[in-house]
Amino acid sequence: MEWINNIGAVATMAMGCLGLLFPAKASALTGLIAETAPARAEFRGTFGGAFLFLGLVPLFTQNPNAFLTVGLCWLGAALGRIASIFIDRGNEPKNWGAVIFELLFSALLLIGSPIAILTQPT
Repeated sequence: MEWINNIGAVATMAMGCLGLLFPAKASALTGLIAETAPARAEFRGTFGGAFLFLGLVPLFTQNPNAFLTVGLCWLGAALGRIASIFIDRGNEPKNWGAVIFELLFSALLLIGSPIAILTQPT
């Protein structure tokens, strides 16, 4: 199962590389506007560097707790987006596609040993 977790980590890193190296493409993907220098810095920093390291740490440490943390971050993003769909009346195909995307990344990172941590007796 670890290879599936590694795919999730690499995919998270790929998303980070997209934001870091190609903020205009990340902007188009998210539907947000990155026309100003501060906006591009946000994409390079948050969507870039943060996501790059979110994938890098579990990939290199191979620590199930690191995979668990990143998987739960993706799950939190999906749940936050679902809340927004209902609260902000954002019932649009792009939003639901993003939910599926985030749930997929979450599943890749949580399957196997990482999710088993939550069910271990203390």
